[in-house]
Amino acid sequence: MSVWFKPRHLAFGLCAILLLAAAPPASSNGGIIAIEVYGVNNSDGEGVWHPITAELADTPELRQQGLMHRRTLPPDHGMLFVFPRASMQSFWMKNTYISLDIMYFASNGNWVNTRAHTPPLSEKSLPSAAPAQYVLEMIAGSGRRLGIGRGSRLVVKNCQRVNIPLDSPVCHR
Repeated sequence: MSVWFKPRHLAFGLCAILLLAAAPPASSNGGIIAIEVYGVNNSDGEGVWHPITAELADTPELRQQGLMHRRTLPPDHGMLFVFPRASMQSFWMKNTYISLDIMYFASNGNWVNTRAHTPPLSEKSLPSAAPAQYVLEMIAGSGRRLGIGRGSRLVVKNCQRVNIPLDSPVCHR
């Protein structure tokens, strides 16, 4: 009778389990997700939910690359930067050829502030006005066109792909 289980197998298995338990949660590593932003864009003050197709930047590498080297970005498309927790954020336009609106959102999805019509290729710091966990970049003028400002909210439609807890305020509308 041959024995396939040996003590070294047990040690290897335990090491693998410990490494997996200590690893950070998996990330989606980019991809395209559906989000919505609530904006007030009509004269009577009524709000409207705007669907947006967003590229996901949820790893340090993807967040660092952002929309650099792009020459175009379609309307109602953008990039959603997801940070592990809310903190003061600051972006710049280094190696970014198109003017953007950079919209900062708190961990509960509420709008913080917008840096509109950012100057391409600039290394000037464009900080959030308060801690933000989500940052949405879209082509310049999108924030105004969609009515994004005081009272606006961000909702992520497929939170399981973004590693956002399903009970998070950004996963509900």
